[in-house]
Amino acid sequence: MALNFIVSYTYSPSTTIASSQVNTNFSDIASVFQGLEAETKTLAKLKMDIDPTLALEVATKQYVDHYSTYRRPVLQYSSGTVVNIETGINGVSGQAQILFPDGVLRTDSTTTRINCNLAQVAALSGAAQSGLRTGTVTSQTWYAIYAVKTSDNSSNFVTVADTVLPLQANYSTLNSNFGTNSWVYLGLIRVGAGVGVDTTILKFIQAGSRTTLYNSNHLGNASFAKGLLLATTAGTTTTLTYAYSAGTSGAVIPNNITIVDWVAGTATSGALAIAFSSQATTDYFGTWFNGAGGNMQISFSNKAAVDGFVINRGSDSSRPADIFIDGFIDGVLGVGSNPIL
Repeated sequence: MALNFIVSYTYSPSTTIASSQVNTNFSDIASVFQGLEAETKTLAKLKMDIDPTLALEVATKQYVDHYSTYRRPVLQYSSGTVVNIETGINGVSGQAQILFPDGVLRTDSTTTRINCNLAQVAALSGAAQSGLRTGTVTSQTWYAIYAVKTSDNSSNFVTVADTVLPLQANYSTLNSNFGTNSWVYLGLIRVGAGVGVDTTILKFIQAGSRTTLYNSNHLGNASFAKGLLLATTAGTTTTLTYAYSAGTSGAVIPNNITIVDWVAGTATSGALAIAFSSQATTDYFGTWFNGAGGNMQISFSNKAAVDGFVINRGSDSSRPADIFIDGFIDGVLGVGSNPIL
């Protein structure tokens, strides 16, 4: 490909131009382009390389370079007390990578840092380790998992579990707790299946913004469903209702969960009329079940969390019933790195 340039110089009237001056002008032009090719010069108005003294330019280039090949790692269930972070996405077994908002990509493979252990408190410096941001694990509680830069090491990071959710209202709090540009939200886990004192993590699978709960839950009055029990009755009322409540403790749904998979569980015996509705009084559907006994479960996927859920048992109010969720979509997580809210 040939490039053609028109070069003009302005001289005062009646000025005689010496051949040496013309040669000097063209030599200067040649020097500039030779310098560009050798990466020793730059055009002031058109950035063709990165000025290493300007942090913003360096960070912007790093972020663009990393983003083209980066995927946010998912959380993985390990045990009742430990949540792993996905490794090997970069092709190296055991390595976990986090792209932070300032364009810095940190890679770590030390399991005590990258896998979140809820039986200990996190440390961001010194003998850095994963864990709870503060205190001890609480029964029947949702925890947000964050990747956080180590403060005294420019290469490592730890994972931290916290009840401070990734909401816009909490943005300054998260910056205060972890440092500006030093944290990335990875997802939610649930400790406790809905009833009693239970400090174990529910089994789950996360894929992007969707999480499915697959623990066996025998805590209800009617069924052995999977997931989190939010409401149950032994059979003293016609309807069983779960009214939406946001938060992290108890029979609540975190504010950043936007869509859930409801599970209606009942114990049937003979003909039983049951209608399933949301709190917005919109029927998902109503039908008759002619059961000969035993437990029955029906799932309603991709429904609004804020609508809540109702089981109307019709003419037979003596049957036990349960309301669970066994999956959800996190409104903060999406495609790509999602380094901030």
